[in-house]
Amino acid sequence: MSVNVSNPCEGMEIRPMEEEDLGQVLSIEQKSFVEPWSRKLFLETLVFPLSRNYVLETASKKILGYANFYVVQHEAHMLNIAIHPDWRKRGVAALLLGHTIRDLSGRGVREFFLEVREGNGDAIRLYRKFGFDFIGRRKKYYVETNEDALVMRLQLDEN
Repeated sequence: MSVNVSNPCEGMEIRPMEEEDLGQVLSIEQKSFVEPWSRKLFLETLVFPLSRNYVLETASKKILGYANFYVVQHEAHMLNIAIHPDWRKRGVAALLLGHTIRDLSGRGVREFFLEVREGNGDAIRLYRKFGFDFIGRRKKYYVETNEDALVMRLQLDEN
């Protein structure tokens, strides 16, 4: 993984997601996805023992993005990642993704998996920059649009 990301905003913090964050998280979710997650689904994810959930916020506590993973032994599956529309294409997604990969690899994760919409070129480019490779396709995975999902994997060295 060799992505050089400068912090686009001083004072940003990436920390575990908490229930109190869900108002801002749901706002970003609804602006980002055709079929957004519900508050109930986020709450279930927050209490699920195998989940790791992150938010990226400014010094003034404005949440700019979030990411959700399930972790089983040495594997992590990205469930969801989104950045507020006003902060896209400013390095924020790379900052968040880089942090989550470093944090989870520090907890023993060696493989990361995700699905991404075939038409989401910006996300695909970001994942490729971090070293994710294509390993498969799920036909009509996204029911609301009949779009295929590309399955991607990042394999980290054992070092």
